Amino acid sequence: MRVRSKLADVEFRFGSIERRGNDLVINSHPDQPLKSRVYVSPQDVLAALGKLVVSPAAWAFLLGFPYFYLRSRKGEKRIRP
Repeated sequence: MRVRSKLADVEFRFGSIERRGNDLVINSHPDQPLKSRVYVSPQDVLAALGKLVVSPAAWAFLLGFPYFYLRSRKGEKRIRP
């Protein structure tokens, strides 16, 4: 997953996922040079789900996911020998 902002453009690869109290903690992959930790609260999940449910773009992505996934895999094969 790529995270882009004015502060950074970072490729985030998922590492371990654990629960601490009421939060979900997502750690970056051990091989990543920039170690990151993302804390996800129950309120964050509800807010994200609420935005996704009313977003036409999210529904289009969900319905088209098999196509997008296969197209991205095919594109990767062209780039790599």
